[in-house]
Amino acid sequence: MMAVKKYLLFRSLYVLFMLLVFLAPEICARMIARFTPPVGTRSLYKEISQGYALHDQLVADWRALHFEYRDYYLYSPGPASSKTVNFTSYFGARATPASVDVKDAKEIIWTFGGSTMQNLEADDELTLANQIATELNKQGIPTHLYNFGTGAFQSSLETVKFQDLLRRTPPREHPTTVIFYDGFNDSIFAYLYGAGRFQSDTSSKLQDLIERDYPRLFIYAASEWLGDRSVFWNNYMRKRVDITLHAGHPPDDSRENLVKAVTIYATNVKMTKGICKELGIRCLFFLQPLVITKHPLGAVEATVVESLGNAKIQFGQTFYNEVRLVLADEPVFHDISHILDGIEGSHFFDYGHTSPFAGVPIGKAIALHVIRARELVHSH
Repeated sequence: MMAVKKYLLFRSLYVLFMLLVFLAPEICARMIARFTPPVGTRSLYKEISQGYALHDQLVADWRALHFEYRDYYLYSPGPASSKTVNFTSYFGARATPASVDVKDAKEIIWTFGGSTMQNLEADDELTLANQIATELNKQGIPTHLYNFGTGAFQSSLETVKFQDLLRRTPPREHPTTVIFYDGFNDSIFAYLYGAGRFQSDTSSKLQDLIERDYPRLFIYAASEWLGDRSVFWNNYMRKRVDITLHAGHPPDDSRENLVKAVTIYATNVKMTKGICKELGIRCLFFLQPLVITKHPLGAVEATVVESLGNAKIQFGQTFYNEVRLVLADEPVFHDISHILDGIEGSHFFDYGHTSPFAGVPIGKAIALHVIRARELVHSH
């Protein structure tokens, strides 16, 4: 009997020991996460958001964002509701509180862009897109705006989504004006993944699915499942597994790749311009500001630029210079890459993402271009 008790005690201690071995990393990770302040770009974002009362609420509300599959353009934000970040069921458009009722609008605007147009760095009121609507309404032009900005989209995917929405929506819902806000992803993705390429980890996952590489898909799915449930796995293992499976190719700063990237962007502008002309839609294309186009730099921005590396900076700046030359005679193309120059303080916390306040001057500048384009049409 004593031998049985000793055996059971030994087994219980062994199970307890093994549980502690497996749980220790999770317990430690949760303790570290609880008492560790934000690092990297998160800490820089907080630094340039001084005085923004909704900062903590906004960061918490980022969890509201999720994506849904879409034919042709892969995905869009799904409907989501929170105090500061809201997405509608209308093809993933982010809410624009300044919009008037669509039946009262003289301007129906669609905006396209990547994460900088999606603008999770600001609450719904302060987003770049909402500030466009705010300014146009102030100028006596009742506006309803749909913000289709989507993280990781570049001009090629935006063009695809624009065409798909034109096919899927009835003519009465078609826009009077469409705004494309680009430069960030068209330049950085070309450097990191190759001209015209999408984000390589997404492409690689789709390739695994289509080519039926189930072992890689299983490892990735298991890692994501664990990451959603374990702080340790999410903070220390999830990214490593993703990089190992979907690392892609080294950056390409060659002249050939650069020229191809410029050509692809310019071609997207010209193709989309033709579609707009045929359908009687006013299309405007904006080359957005980046930290590598800003002058002078604030203290945080100087730190960001120093971290980027010369090859990435040179590629991005040359891309911008050559896009300006190629599209110089296009009346629908507008270079607003220096719109934040001279405004005191730091406005960027990475290559192109901005503080919660930057959408106000950028949105106002874009709205003024819309007004001028309207006046040009009416003068004829």
